[in-house]
Amino acid sequence: MPSVVLEAGPNQVIVVYSPADTGVEIDVAAVYGEVAVDATDRSASGWRIVSTAALPTRHAQAFMGRNGSGFETKMSVVVVYSKP
Repeated sequence: MPSVVLEAGPNQVIVVYSPADTGVEIDVAAVYGEVAVDATDRSASGWRIVSTAALPTRHAQAFMGRNGSGFETKMSVVVVYSKP
């Protein structure tokens, strides 16, 4: 699922994960489950997570009768990996 891998200096990369917008509320456990699988694969090569951030990138509109302002339908997760 990694969308973009950016070199960020010696022994460090920034990986952006952008799951598809399905038009329904984000399943956060599924998104982070995929990040965890990729992190496990990267750990075999010595990569370790240094930091993470989640960025909402699309918000559903409110619909008549729905409480609140809607929900997030798309997000990206940014992970910084580093090697010793």
